[in-house]
Amino acid sequence: MTHNLSIVDYALGQPGSVHDAFAFRGTRMYQDPASFIPPHHWIWADSAYPTEKWCVVPFKKPRGGSLTRRQNIYNQYLSKVRVRVEHAFAALKGRFQSLQELRFKVNKDSDLHVTVYWIMCCMILHNMVIHFESDRRDTLGEGTMRWAIREGEELDGGGDEDVGEEQRGTPGQQHRLMLMERLFEQRGIRM
Repeated sequence: MTHNLSIVDYALGQPGSVHDAFAFRGTRMYQDPASFIPPHHWIWADSAYPTEKWCVVPFKKPRGGSLTRRQNIYNQYLSKVRVRVEHAFAALKGRFQSLQELRFKVNKDSDLHVTVYWIMCCMILHNMVIHFESDRRDTLGEGTMRWAIREGEELDGGGDEDVGEEQRGTPGQQHRLMLMERLFEQRGIRM
């Protein structure tokens, strides 16, 4: 998702309940990140996603240990970005409440295709509303975004906790450390 909550990539078609990281592997962004993410840019993700130079995730608490104060502060800033992503999902579900509980029985491939097309249509319309409202912000004011977010948030539950073991030294982890240092420098945080 971009800063204005537009959806730029998605993976649909995994029937049942699958882990976010598994579903992410099916996206074009995961398979060819350079085609979506310009040089020196990255996406923010939660701890279920891979730590790469193009995919920045929170620090995970080491098994039997704890995060440093710096890592906790960094994770707090990152959580503000993650809340914004949750707002996008809430806006999508608020505008298109059929997405709360799709009442399609999926017994064969053609049923799954109908479900996928339904969700795709909702995402396309979501992006169109964002585009049209941004073009007419001077006449519409804040538009329907705040309303849609409120509608969707009322239907959603809580978040995930970051637990697990932190690996060290990969290019993605080194990139995350560099971003943490830049954040602290820009915010004047000294430790």
